[in-house]
Amino acid sequence: MLNSLKCLIQYLEQTISPDKNVLAKTHLMLEKCAQDDMGQFISNMSVVIADPNNSPIARQAAGLQLKNCLTVKDVTLKKECQQRWSKLEEETRMAVRERLISTLGTENIHPSCAAQCLAYIAVAELFPGTQPSSEMTSLEDLLSELCDLVVQPANEHRKEAALETIAYICQEIHVVILVNSYTSILHSILFCMEDSKSTTRIRLAAARALLSSLECIYPTFDTEEGRDAIMQVVCDGTQSSSVEESMIWLQILVKIGSCYYHHLENYMESTIVPITLKAMASTDSDIALQGMEFWCSVAEIEFNLASGVYDPAHDVVPSSCYAEKALPKLVPLLMSALVGWQDDPNDIDDFDDWSPFNGACSCLMLLAQCCSNTVATYVTPKILFYITRSDWRYRNAALWTIGSILEELKPEKAFSEISPFMANIWELIYDKTSAKVRYAAQVLMGRIFEFCPALIPSDLRKLIKGLLVHLEDDDHRVAAAASKTLSLLVREIFKITSKKKEGGTRLVAAWFLRYYKKIAKKLLECSGKFRDSQKCAAQEALVDVLLNSPDVCYVTVKETITTLMGRLRYEVAAEGDDFPYAMLSRAMRKLKAEEIQMRHDFMCKLMSLLTSEGPQGVVKDKEDVFLATSTTISLLPHDELNVHLPAMIAYFKLSVESLDPSPTVVSLIGDLFCALGTQSLPYLDGFCLNLFDLLARNKIPTKIRSSCVAALIDIANSVGVNNFWPYIAYTLTQLEYASSITVKNDPEHEELQENMLQLYTALFVFICGQVSGQSSKKKKNQELISQLSLMEDCLVGFSELMLAIVDEDASDAIIIASAELVGIIFQKLSFDTAMKYLESNLNLKWLVSAAVHRADNSRESKGEFSEPKFAMSALEAFNAVE
Repeated sequence: MLNSLKCLIQYLEQTISPDKNVLAKTHLMLEKCAQDDMGQFISNMSVVIADPNNSPIARQAAGLQLKNCLTVKDVTLKKECQQRWSKLEEETRMAVRERLISTLGTENIHPSCAAQCLAYIAVAELFPGTQPSSEMTSLEDLLSELCDLVVQPANEHRKEAALETIAYICQEIHVVILVNSYTSILHSILFCMEDSKSTTRIRLAAARALLSSLECIYPTFDTEEGRDAIMQVVCDGTQSSSVEESMIWLQILVKIGSCYYHHLENYMESTIVPITLKAMASTDSDIALQGMEFWCSVAEIEFNLASGVYDPAHDVVPSSCYAEKALPKLVPLLMSALVGWQDDPNDIDDFDDWSPFNGACSCLMLLAQCCSNTVATYVTPKILFYITRSDWRYRNAALWTIGSILEELKPEKAFSEISPFMANIWELIYDKTSAKVRYAAQVLMGRIFEFCPALIPSDLRKLIKGLLVHLEDDDHRVAAAASKTLSLLVREIFKITSKKKEGGTRLVAAWFLRYYKKIAKKLLECSGKFRDSQKCAAQEALVDVLLNSPDVCYVTVKETITTLMGRLRYEVAAEGDDFPYAMLSRAMRKLKAEEIQMRHDFMCKLMSLLTSEGPQGVVKDKEDVFLATSTTISLLPHDELNVHLPAMIAYFKLSVESLDPSPTVVSLIGDLFCALGTQSLPYLDGFCLNLFDLLARNKIPTKIRSSCVAALIDIANSVGVNNFWPYIAYTLTQLEYASSITVKNDPEHEELQENMLQLYTALFVFICGQVSGQSSKKKKNQELISQLSLMEDCLVGFSELMLAIVDEDASDAIIIASAELVGIIFQKLSFDTAMKYLESNLNLKWLVSAAVHRADNSRESKGEFSEPKFAMSALEAFNAVE
């Protein structure tokens, strides 16, 4: 073993070799060692990292290899890692853990690899099937041992590493499992804070451990004595002269505000408000951001409390209106931050960085959302003072303040509060001293057109002339903003004039005939003249203008699209991938039915681009072509689409069978089925098998899995229940598997979860229809029994999915889609029958109530989501039962 271990150490030291060939050989050798005997490999890595006589490079590399054996980002593969660990011999697992504990404090790197590995081992030990014996250290014993290291005499590095390990364990393991150890965890943390011998490093490590463990020490917050002790330590910590210490304690205060809002009353006015106001006024950006983050969190909580978002089964407390009470102090500080945190008058790119300037805008927006009836009282006088100042920083701050609160105000309130500033805003579009101010004025005008169209000036000639001039602004970002603003103006005027009951057609014709051709011509010119963001913005604006045009402007629309087609034919070789294929396809929606030849020519060009190279090259370089193909498929009638089917089918099959298929190509399969309807039946079996094979692969990105589910929805709805019936059972199996690996409240998984809910809805409706047809017959036959079994599988799978993805923090889309399916199930099966199938730990009444509230709020503020009629029906059913 010694010789092999020495050889292994040499390979580990080569993991930082500058020679790519050596690196490749090293990684292959290490992978082979792990595959040949995972238990021995893990044991060897722990031996290397535990021996301080080994080189720091070898120890660090061993720690990374060990960590990679214990965990990965992918949920499915992470479970495989945990399962591998659980199957190792008990003696091996014990030895590895003891070596890692002995390693704490001896590493020369930060963060500690040993600390991270111990946390991942603690998680893996909880994996079902792990067989700990009486000799095996339990999680509670491990935490107790770590806490003892903290409070007992030991060197600084060892204490720090023990605290790091506690923090990692608290991050990785659910609070319910950790709650039995909260006393020892909190005791060790407070010991470090109260011990006069604790160094800055120890205090920082203790603070990080408290930040990670805040949720599992909730029993302490339920007692006044415990709360007082923690709040005293936290509030004292925020006043540290060390910026790093103060920052971490402010982060803790923010998390306390989020987790323990209902316990803040005794501390808010006397302590928390002064601390957070002082932080917001700090000249250190990280400190200032934490102060703003606290009030963002409070405002969000209070808005949700007012909206009925939270589950009443969780002892929801009434709002204490902390944000509204603090508004007189918060608004001046936030607007001062907008002034102070600006440097270069022409550096618009710094808006992309998360800075106190952006934090102040977000905080103002959330405060306006939470206190929409009172925020303008404190904001308006400051805007009046700022907007005419000679210093560009004040003018810019005034514009962004208006933009931050505008969307959250009711239209009548927005009109009355902002109309006095419209002349100032228009003047600032021409501001010569600062590109930032011009940019802010353009963005704000666009938001005003979108959210308060009543403020659109009556002098449209002057307005349009000014916007057209700024399409060629010296600063390309200002020009891009002007393009967006112009398109929003056209869209809103089209909406307004189209809604006029009397003389609507005349108003539309008069306005558009006067200005439309000039706008389209200028945007067309800019879409081919400039580069980068300015060109892309002009292209997007042009599409919006074409799509929001009345019949009287059809000649201009056709001429513009014809010009773009000409560019496609003669300029695409020079422009390469810069040509806006997707933009042109969207514009073609405005062409009349008789212009079929133009659409046909466009599809020919797209198929030529797709089939001219292999799927791998296309995936990387032609995503825009995929999007254009998707749109164009829906625009062609069946007979024209049939011309392109052979090439299309061959390309799609080749692409989805490749090692790295594009999610967009998978989606195109669904688009094709939607366009063909039942004419797609010859391709049904082939593509269903392709999608099932793709879903069965061990390692596919979440985006591709989501596209597969979406494609199955389109296929099922297109071919109908009878034709899709043979594939329902396997589809349910794939949905069940996807439910087991999806991650709650993860933006990357949200689209997949929405698609899964839609597919469950489609399948349930299909199955119900078949069951109803069979139930009308007098005798129960084998077919009905099979259908009832499928229904049960569908409802059980849906219940498990809801448990996996639904809670108070879930997105509006997830909540509403889940509640709508619950409502459909109630309607189809009756309340009592449905509740037997859907019996779970989830509060279904809260779910449907939250869906109704969220849909109402979203419709009022953003115009999103139609009325959730099935959720409303389910809520009525719950109320009737009670």
